[in-house]
Amino acid sequence: MPSGYCRCGPFRVDIIPKGLLKPFVLKLLSERPMHGFELMEQIFEKTDGMWRPGPAAIYPTLEWLEKMGFIKPVEDATKSERARKQYEITKKGRDALASYNSDSRAIILRMQKFGSVYKRF
Repeated sequence: MPSGYCRCGPFRVDIIPKGLLKPFVLKLLSERPMHGFELMEQIFEKTDGMWRPGPAAIYPTLEWLEKMGFIKPVEDATKSERARKQYEITKKGRDALASYNSDSRAIILRMQKFGSVYKRF
């Protein structure tokens, strides 16, 4: 079974909703600058091992977030060529994260309502 799924009877249920990686990355970078591998490990840790996004997901996400101006590479003159590229969140990224946090509260309430309706079936 692929990572991020559970087998619930005859159904395969995607545990991690699509589109969640970008806000997770922004949330982590709002705490401190990190590089891609560190972000993968932090997501795994903070989701209690339910989700470990791989390099094929993290690096295109970082590229997109940088292109859109939500994150930027940390400027470090002492960095060697082999050092990992660290990113930090920008003002635009913090604004996007605040908007996501506000919207996610409404989504969570709707999901809870759906859960209570589902239990009545």
